[in-house]
Amino acid sequence: MTEQRDPTDLDYLTWVAEGRAAMVPADVSARLLAAGLLVQTGRDKVDRQRFELSPDGLDHIRSSDQ
Repeated sequence: MTEQRDPTDLDYLTWVAEGRAAMVPADVSARLLAAGLLVQTGRDKVDRQRFELSPDGLDHIRSSDQ
C-alpha cells in the first residue's frame, strides 16, 4: 500500500536537497524523519537539527521528475 504524502513534501525535500534544510518547519522535518525520507546529520551552532535526504527521500524526488 502506498502511503499518501502531503503535496508540500516534495517542496520541503527539495529544500533539503538544495541545502536549505534549516527552512523546513520542525513539525514537517519530524514527520519526514519518521517517514524515513530524511536522516539527521547533527546540529548546527544554534542547536537546530541538520538533515539530509535518505535514499528513500532521494527516490521520492527522482520519481517526481518522471
